[in-house]
Amino acid sequence: MSLRFPHRVCPLRNLKMQAGGLAILALASVCVPPALAGAVPVPDPTPTRLATADNLYQQRGDMVKAEQCSRVLRDVLSQDPNNYDAWWRMARLDNFIGRQQDDKNDDKQAIRTFEAGVDAGRRAVSLQKDRVEGHFWLGANYGLLAEEEGWIKGLRLLDTIRAEMETVVKLDPNYEQAAGQRTLARLYYRAPFFKGGDKQRSIQLLEDCLRRFPTDSFSLLYLGDDYLAVGRRDEARQLYEKVLSLPADPAHGPELAENQNEARSRLEHEFRSGR
Repeated sequence: MSLRFPHRVCPLRNLKMQAGGLAILALASVCVPPALAGAVPVPDPTPTRLATADNLYQQRGDMVKAEQCSRVLRDVLSQDPNNYDAWWRMARLDNFIGRQQDDKNDDKQAIRTFEAGVDAGRRAVSLQKDRVEGHFWLGANYGLLAEEEGWIKGLRLLDTIRAEMETVVKLDPNYEQAAGQRTLARLYYRAPFFKGGDKQRSIQLLEDCLRRFPTDSFSLLYLGDDYLAVGRRDEARQLYEKVLSLPADPAHGPELAENQNEARSRLEHEFRSGR
């Protein structure tokens, strides 16, 4: 039996037989028909899909875009259930969607969404314990779930939230404009004294956050609340007014708008003013 290859595939077809057929073996090793050759590696589409999800997340102020982002991430996870970068992004997105549901007084749906965010955060942390994103968004979803479920149930989650945020500070103290430390400060502000509440400690932490990130609307708003609680009303008013004067923030547009609404409400309620 002879081995034949099309001329265009194997121009060496006229090679003569030598040394008991060794030439044909050499020829076969050089001229492999395309059908037998190894398949060309297909590029992993996951990075592109995650980039698409990030682009949609940047447009999350439009809930249609937020839902599209969710579908992209779920598609990635259906193909790769152990994808850390998709899980922490899902936890982040659930955190945002849950807040929108809460703003519309859809408390039951908000709780379900925050619970989904907790699950996504847990999965992320289980995959990569030494990365900051999973810990932060896990703790953030726990925090909002605690607020939704009420004071008594919320108390049970305080230590869990605190542990996650302490881990965030250890892994990356500057993540999301010192969000770990900022959240710890909020815990000190909200917690009763028997669960570690301490408004002076909250003030110290937030003042440090603002030294590092002076235009962070969360830290400005939260420190204003602390000042108001301890009777430093003039300083509180200045911070609320500063929140309203902040320029547009492309990365945190919806959050800035929410915080500006909160600052405006406090000015109107506490000082009978607002813009």
